[in-house]
Amino acid sequence: MIAYNIEKNFISREFKQYAVNIGTTIKSVPVEAYNLISMVERYYSPLRYIYHIITSKILEINKDMAL
Repeated sequence: MIAYNIEKNFISREFKQYAVNIGTTIKSVPVEAYNLISMVERYYSPLRYIYHIITSKILEINKDMAL
């Protein structure tokens, strides 16, 4: 799920269609979603560490597949 604040960048039909095409649901939030930013900051470091392990152990893996 992608939560986004209502701005011109995110209300376009192209953005919504792309999100649906990759299987993601979107939710508009009338104010900036600071609580979601803190969630990303909390999990960024462990996920980056895991990504580094995967890409170093499996050398022939595609970067998109590693994600």
